[in-house]
This record gives sequence, structure tokens and C-alpha cells, in this order.
Amino acid sequence: MQFVNKLVLILLYSLIFTFGHAQSSVTLTHGPRKMQQLDTLVRKGIPWLDETITEENRLPMHTDFVTFPNTSQIVNSDWRESSAYLSLNGPWRFKWADSPSKLPANFESLTYDDHLWANFQVPANWELHGYGFPMYTTSGFEFTYLIGKPNPPIVPMEFNPTAVYRREVVIPEDWQGKPIILHIGAAKSNLSVWVNGQYVGYGEDSKLPSEFDVTRYLRKGKNLIVMRVMRWGVANYLEDQDMWRLSGITRDCYLLVRQPIYLRDIQLSPTLNDSFDEGQLNTKLIFNQSSQEELEAEVSLHRNGRLVSVKTVKVSGQEMDIAQTIERPALWSAEMPNLYRVTVKLIDREGKLSEVVPQQVGFRRVEIKEGQLNVNGQPILIKGINRHETDPVTGHVISKENMLRDVQLMKKFNINAVRTSHYPNAEYWLQLCDQYGLYVIDEANIESHGMGYDLSYTMANRPTWEKAHVARVERLIQRDRNHPSVIIWSMGNEAGNGYNFYRAYLRMKELDKSRPVQYERAVNNYGELRFDWNTDLIVPMYASPSAMKNYAARNPKPERPFIQCEYAHAMGNSMGNFKDYWDIIRANKGIFQGGYIWDFVDQCFIKINAKGDTVYTYGGDYEPKEAITDWNYASKGIFYANRTPYPHAWEMKKVYQDIHSSLMNEKKIQVYNERFFTGLDNVELQWELIVNGKKAQSGLISHLNVLPQQSGVLSIPYQTDARGEKFLNLTYRLKKAEPLLPMGHIIATEQLSLGGVFQPKTTIVAQGKIKTERKDGNLIISAKQLQMEFDLKSGWLTRYHYKGRDLMDEHALFKTNYWRAPNDNDFGANTPEKLKSWKQVTDSIELLEVRSELIDSLVYVYAAYKMPQVYGQLAMEYCINQRGEMRISQSFTADTTKKVAVLPRFGMQWIMPAGFETINYYGRGPQENYIDRNFASHVGIYKQTVDQQYFPYVMPQETGNKTDVRWMEVRNKQGQGLFFTADSTFSISALHYFDKDLDDGPKRQQRHAADLVKRKQTQVNIDLRQMGVGGINSWGAWPLHEYTLPYRDYSFSFVIKPVE
Repeated sequence: MQFVNKLVLILLYSLIFTFGHAQSSVTLTHGPRKMQQLDTLVRKGIPWLDETITEENRLPMHTDFVTFPNTSQIVNSDWRESSAYLSLNGPWRFKWADSPSKLPANFESLTYDDHLWANFQVPANWELHGYGFPMYTTSGFEFTYLIGKPNPPIVPMEFNPTAVYRREVVIPEDWQGKPIILHIGAAKSNLSVWVNGQYVGYGEDSKLPSEFDVTRYLRKGKNLIVMRVMRWGVANYLEDQDMWRLSGITRDCYLLVRQPIYLRDIQLSPTLNDSFDEGQLNTKLIFNQSSQEELEAEVSLHRNGRLVSVKTVKVSGQEMDIAQTIERPALWSAEMPNLYRVTVKLIDREGKLSEVVPQQVGFRRVEIKEGQLNVNGQPILIKGINRHETDPVTGHVISKENMLRDVQLMKKFNINAVRTSHYPNAEYWLQLCDQYGLYVIDEANIESHGMGYDLSYTMANRPTWEKAHVARVERLIQRDRNHPSVIIWSMGNEAGNGYNFYRAYLRMKELDKSRPVQYERAVNNYGELRFDWNTDLIVPMYASPSAMKNYAARNPKPERPFIQCEYAHAMGNSMGNFKDYWDIIRANKGIFQGGYIWDFVDQCFIKINAKGDTVYTYGGDYEPKEAITDWNYASKGIFYANRTPYPHAWEMKKVYQDIHSSLMNEKKIQVYNERFFTGLDNVELQWELIVNGKKAQSGLISHLNVLPQQSGVLSIPYQTDARGEKFLNLTYRLKKAEPLLPMGHIIATEQLSLGGVFQPKTTIVAQGKIKTERKDGNLIISAKQLQMEFDLKSGWLTRYHYKGRDLMDEHALFKTNYWRAPNDNDFGANTPEKLKSWKQVTDSIELLEVRSELIDSLVYVYAAYKMPQVYGQLAMEYCINQRGEMRISQSFTADTTKKVAVLPRFGMQWIMPAGFETINYYGRGPQENYIDRNFASHVGIYKQTVDQQYFPYVMPQETGNKTDVRWMEVRNKQGQGLFFTADSTFSISALHYFDKDLDDGPKRQQRHAADLVKRKQTQVNIDLRQMGVGGINSWGAWPLHEYTLPYRDYSFSFVIKPVE
């Protein structure tokens, strides 16, 4: 009857929404008072429309554990191995409708005929299987395209996709008469449950489980479980995260049988004394009811299979506490994730095992002391990352194998901390972080970004939403409190601040006094980075390096730790100035302790296009036009969606490494161990002496006895008499395999300059006869096996023919170039508009004159240009000999009385014809690099292909650059090609794509890497310098000033030679 009444009300509400325009709350509506009252009356008591209801008949949250009837079934604490569980994963009968009012009547009934319904897997997202469409939204509720301005608690009902799941299950015979729990791992956005036609309950929070006691609804034999999940409800106003908006049941589901008296909760509280040499484990056991029987509880601790402690007590009452002292406990940290096995057994009066629960516990202390976040007394550094639960195929359903893969990637790339942005992750994720060692910020599933932060409007300050806020942080702690990897609780993300978060903070402190609580929006003044009282840490987002320096100057002895919860926005070709961030962090010990990069992996999905190519999709690829967002915001990871490292992943790995080397004096280096708990016993050092890019000498040092936070001095017996530019390359590897890391894994590198100079050959020497003539509008330069042509209308070289082969594309001009294809940060800073004059002048420079002269068998060509768009002048000079060797001098004169924007680049562009596929160069590599992102790119000689120069950023953009280049050659299969060098180091790229292929134009376009068609030609950009890619944020920040090209005079001289 309860369900029927609610169904009538929801149908009435749908009619009101459609015809009555009741789209506003009581306090914010501008409609008639009667409509306000009717709106409130209809919503009241309907859970998915009433913000004061977060659950009905749902069991209290408890810590995550698996119960077994006996010890023989315990295999990796996996519930699938326990006979107490019956999996509900797999196919369910499934009915999807675009509105709850369009669901068939009596769908929950035992007599309803569902044989025509489709089968649908649990867990799975509907939208990735053809039911509705995925939506990506960055900071706004996904349904506002239907209702206009967000107006909580109003959500659309005329179009609100809703699905019903039905499944018959047979209850095992030996389960009869025992308590049975229904566990639904996660449901988006709300969940209603019926068993055998009877309403069971309701739950919200799409990233935590809902459990219901279904014992009284079940019967012998077959039973019908029915679930309804809605895309939108009031809960969505607290789940406005920057992510794909998907629906469905996304984590494991099962039935669980318990004994009449069972462990409802197990809370483990390990503590340490001040000298960290004695620990105490306090175990709180909470039962489903007080026992009238004689039961005993046994709690045992094992370490590496050895019994450390065991304690047995008689069960009395519904709750009991058991304390055990551990002498000299092995401490848990991300560096040394020492765990103890805790086994809780319930034993009946006959000595028979009633149930056994295995758990892992780690002894560690987290505290804030003298303004620092300490773990086990040490002010750790957070080398962190933000991570969404995302998979390119399965969406928000993440397998155990893929979680383990992500942990392994983090360990391989020197990440030591992860923020569960922006919701509680699957329980198994935390188990992996416990086991392999990652510090975790565990974040509540609260974000109301689309409501903004105004106190009069934000969800954080609306009294009727207090319960919804507090319940989410309570349930987070109640589930995850036993995990040693969780060192900080987070109240949520970008949800404003106010009364509801004050109450949430106080409640979290009541529940757990052993961990600090943070919240980014508890900020009073972002300009000064001043934060409110309800956060234990200063946790800003995207504070720039200069803002950090200013903070350090104002706060030489801070009271709270400063750790950015998000920084270094890694969208597209990004992560510039990452080393600058860490130079500041390391130079200000006691003030800064690191941060969490945004973010770990692209959230893109895979789609196969008509050509059969794999496309990585983002917002706008699925939605109807009116619902599309205008950003490719799904692609901002350190790793591609398929977990391929982006080029900037290597920069992160280098900056985050724990071993730092510096040159002391001749043949000695200092090695600093930045770890806090482990030495370098399992590390060996491979060194190489590099002269002019080639290995001249190498050696191995097998024993590095450097303690945590200490330095050691090593002697390196390298030769000093070699001529040329010299570097000492240092590679630190694991001597033995460590968990998830193989023997020989590289954990740190360094390149130290030993001085010396590389001498490029840039002099053009006469090699024989050469002549010039003017013919058919061209200046023709010819010799025995050479013909070059300059167009007299433009002044640019149009032909380069040497020894029977064209080395320049017939449709191209060798011309000056000031423009680059915008990257994502450029679009965010609106540089396509603000710097467009440099694109215009690249395409339409005005020739003033072109002339030539022959001096001592060398041809000199001079061209002068006017550049009115940028108030400048350009002088070009070419010196050419009979062998086609050419020195190009490019001089720009700026009118500094004018205000002109920075240059994207300063250089020239050459297009080679088809067939040139191999490059060799002496410069920074092997991955692409830029002036603000080349710390990880060591100087050396690299042999690569032109194809390897292109990285397929999800949205096409600038790619392939190399910095500090001494020389580069591009060759065909016959070994013929061009050689480029200069008096000073320069930047260069070689691609099978033209800049215009990678350039979206003034505004972003809905394009993908798979849309590009590779050209046969090779575009070579030869630059004095290209501005940095930026790395603060992607919505307005520019590259740091030192990585730009300010408007001023520039000169660049380089040499091109044919090679064979």
C-alpha cells in the first residue's frame, strides 16, 4: 500500500512538473503560493523527491569485511569463496523507461510477466549498453538543460530515465531460519527494493553500499528480488562531480546469510606510544543483538604467519572492547606497508565455530604537529594523484584486475598518495592501498558545484539538507575506518561551505579522532589562501607557484599543513612548470608537503568509428545537442584511458622520485634519500659518461648505504680528459623485485653536466661554382647537382632539389613561423584569440624586397618584410654553397613602444616530401618535451621514426617538440635527407601532420585523434624557442613568464645541409 500511494503521488508530481511549471522550491519559487504548497505536499515523504529522506529501512553502515563459516574457506578474504554468500552478479530481467511514470504497473509483483524483458548485467552502466546516453558535465547539474536554473530539490520527471531489475533466486536449504542480508554495492542515483512483491527499503549515495535485512520477506525455494534505479532524484544535487554522468548498479551485489547472533561491525583502532615501540590494538565488536547464549570471541594477530597475540573473552551485551598490546610493532607506511592479520572468531558454548572474520590492520599514527602532517612522527611528502573510478569500456564498473593495474602504475611512476576524487572508492581499492602502500585521502560523495558557493544559495547552508550532508560523511567513516592507508578524511569537493559542513566536520571528529579532516571549500580568502576552522589542513586547488611563494612569505611558521588537493592540471599537452612547483615545496620544508595532481587517467570511453579506428570519446560525443558541454574535459590524465603514459607522465615520475643526486667535485656525487622510513639497500646505481651524446664509459655501484632523509657521498671513476660536451647519467634500479615492481625497475634518474662544449659545424664554405638567375618570377640558384628557387613575390624558398631528389615538398614554402596549434591550456587562456595576430602575420607577412649577391662562390639572398599586425619587421638572410648547404639568419625587430602579446614560437617551417621517415637527433628526449617540461628528458642522441614524434592527444593539438637540440637529421630509407644544426641549442619537431591539421581554429571543435589523416609529407619546425605548454590550470592560466617569448627583438641562425 505504501508503494501504491507513492506511485500515485509521483504520477501527480509528473503532471504538475509538465503542466504546472512547479520547478522551484518553496523558498526560491516565483510562482503562485498555492503551487508552492502543492509542490511541497506532493514531494513530502517521497524519498527520491524529499531531501530530508536519505534512506528507508536500510541497515546501518559497517566496516567492510567478509565473514566465513570456517577457516578452510578463507582465500584472500574474497566473499566469493565463502558459502555464506550468494552472488547476485550477472543477468537480471531489465526494463528501461525514459520516465518513472512510464514503467509498467505492478512491476514488483510476483505475478508480473517479465519474459519479454531484456537481460542486463549487474554490475553495469545502462548508457554504455544502449539505454539512454552518457553525459559529461564539468560543473553543472546534467539535467539543467531540461529545467533551466538548478532549483533544489526539483529534478525533471517527464524525462527521467528509470530502470527496473527483476531476478529470481533460490535460497539454499541450509539458509532457512537464519538472518539474510541483501547487499547492493552501489546504485546511481537512488535505489528502491522489493522482495516477493513487498516493499523493503530505499537508499541514496551512489558510491557506498546499501544493505537491507530481507529475512522476513523470503520464503522457501524461489524468491523474487526487484530493484528500481532512477537516473535523477534529490540525491543528484549532492553528486555534481566533474565526471561522466552514468546510471545503474556499478558494484558487486549478493545475499549474505548470518547466524542468529552475528558480528554486525568490527572496528579496529591501532594506537602507538610516543616512541613508536609499543602498540595497542583496540577491537570493538558490535553484534546484531545482545546474546542470551554463551558465546566467546577470539581476536588473534598474526604477522607473516607468526602468532603475535591472541585474546579470548566471553561475549556480554551488544558491544564489547578488546585490547591487545604489541611490543615493537612493525609500522605501516606507504614506504613499508607492514600489515598484521587480525582474525575474529565467534565460538558457541560447544566450542563450535560460529563465524570467522579475517581483517588486515596496520599500526601507524597520523597527527598534525607544528603545522606538519606527520605519519609515525615524520613530516611526509605527498607525491599524490587524484583518481576517478573509470574504465574506457565498462565506465564506472572497475574490475579487481584493473584496480591492481592502477596501483601498479602509481608505484611504477613514484606516486605515493591518492585522493579518491570525489567519492568513496570500491572497498577492494582500499585493500590494495593497504597492501601495497599508498596514502589515501578518502572523500565523501558530496559535490554541489553547480549551485556555486554563495552562502545564501549553496547547498552547504540549507537547513533541510543537513541530514543528507552528515549522513554521507558518517557512512564513509563507518565503512572505511579500519584501513591504515586512509590517513585523511575529506568532507567532499566544491560544495560550498556553511552550516551543513560545520555539522559534518564535528560529527566526523566524534566518530574518529585519529585522523585529520580536510575540505577545500572551507576557504575564507583564496587570494591569501586563508581557510575556515572546519578543515585541519590548508588544501587549496591550483595555487600557482607565485601564490605559494607569497603564502610562504606570509606564513613562515604555519599552524596547519599546506597540501594542494588539486594542482598541475594535466589536460592534454600540459604539466609545464611541474618542477617549479616542487622546487618551491622542497625549498620550504615546514610549510609545504606536496599535492595531488589532477588527475590520474583520462575518463574517455572507446568507440569504433566507421573506418574501424578506435576513438577515445569525451563530452559531446553522445548527448543531444542541447545537453552538450563545450569542453573535452574527460581527457586530463597523466595516463591515457587505456593506461598508456602521456609524455608528461615521465616528467611527473622524475620530479616525484625519492633519490636526488648532485655533483660535489671531480668524480664525487652526493646522493640524497628523500624517503622517511626506508634506506637504499635494495638500490643499485648504473652510471654512464656521455660525451657529445655517446656513451664513453660506464660502471655499476651495487651498495648504496644511505639512510632515510640522509645524504651519502659516492665516488664515480669517470674519465676527465675526453673532449666535448660531457654528462654523467645516473640510473637507480631495484636490485631485487619488490611488490608490483620487477627487479631492475628504474626508480630514479639524474643527468649531471660535467662541462665541455659541443662544437656545431655551422660555417658555410664555398665548394665550387654556383650561379643565380631571375626567371619566371623566381630567383634560381643552381650548381652541378643543385637547384633552389626563391619566389620573388613572397621571398620564400619554394624548391630545394639536390642530386636528383626534391627535399622540399612541391606545394610548400620554407617560411617563418610564429604560430603553434593551440593546446588545451591555450584554449583555456583564450590564446587563439589573444595571440591571433601572430597567426595572421605567419600567414600574411608583407614582403618589402628580395635581393641576392654572389660573393666568393657563395650565394647570399636577403629578404625584408613588414609585419603590421605585430608592429615589427623581419630580415632574412640565406648563405648557400654549391652543395646546397645553407645558413639561415632570421632577425625580428619589435616596436617596443607598442603593446603586443607574447609569441607562441619563433622559428621557421620546412615541409619535406613523402618518404622521409627516420630522425636522428642530439638533444633532449626520448619523449616530447618543452621549455617548461623537459626535466625528465635527458640530453642524448636518439634514433626514432617520424611516426613516433606524434602523440595522439584526445583532442588534436601541439605535439612532438624537442628542446635543447644540437642537431637533427631526417632521412629516407636510402639514407638521404636533411641535417639541421645551429650555433646555440634550439627546438625542433618533425611530424606527418601539418600545424593546420592539429589546429582547431579560434574555438575548440568536437574532434578526435582518430579524425586526423596522416600525411605522407614531413613537417619540420625549426625554432629558436616555443613557449611552454603551461601547467597551472586549463581555464585561464598562462605558462609562467620565464617560459614565454615576450614581445622584443629576436635573432635565430641555423644551418640546413643535405645528407646522404
